[in-house]
Amino acid sequence: MEKSHDPSISVSDIVRASVCPMQLYLASSSPKEFAEPVRYSAAKQLACHLGDTLNPDEIHRELSFALPEAGGEAHRILDEMIEACKAVQFRRAEACDVQAVSEKYHIHGRIDRFFGDGFAVIKGSRAPQHGVYAADRLQAVCYTLCLEEMYGKEFSASVEYLGSGTVRPVVFSPSDRRVFLEALKAAERVHRGEIPRAVRGAYCRQCRFAESCRPLEKPISLFDRMRGKR
Repeated sequence: MEKSHDPSISVSDIVRASVCPMQLYLASSSPKEFAEPVRYSAAKQLACHLGDTLNPDEIHRELSFALPEAGGEAHRILDEMIEACKAVQFRRAEACDVQAVSEKYHIHGRIDRFFGDGFAVIKGSRAPQHGVYAADRLQAVCYTLCLEEMYGKEFSASVEYLGSGTVRPVVFSPSDRRVFLEALKAAERVHRGEIPRAVRGAYCRQCRFAESCRPLEKPISLFDRMRGKR
């Protein structure tokens, strides 16, 4: 993997590094372009209309334009999201896909829905039983740091799960900032070209690199093995 010439790290890379740095390493070094997930595409298209009266025909036409290869499954998913969101009073956004940057932390990303005094991260999945998923929380932390630096004021944050029409506010704690710093360091090491350790767990079942990462794993020294037994 070649070292990145861009000192700024994307929020998506930070989130991916928090899940498994090896996944970020392999994704960054892979020449293959991966298709945008259908559920994500449907959610992004619907997000532009939240806060207004939802017109299914119009949203479907826009999805077909943005994703010409979208088939029946994509439109079925979109219909489910529209139905789930109809009964929810969403806040109308001032803008969508707003660029956010932090010169202090050298990170950048795009905010799904921006309100002026707050923002929302859009997800196509259903909401967890309580709170928000850890990766979504980290994403919101990254955007909050960017906006606070850009505007010099506090911003409220929320995650909107369009699969279930659920809005979850996110209130940060010191531990969230520690998680951010650890994920940022992991992403920085990958961007420098270092080969990280894979994090084995439930995510492996869904990872497209589940098999290819094994030959790259660093051998564990005897010292590391003995230390792990303590």
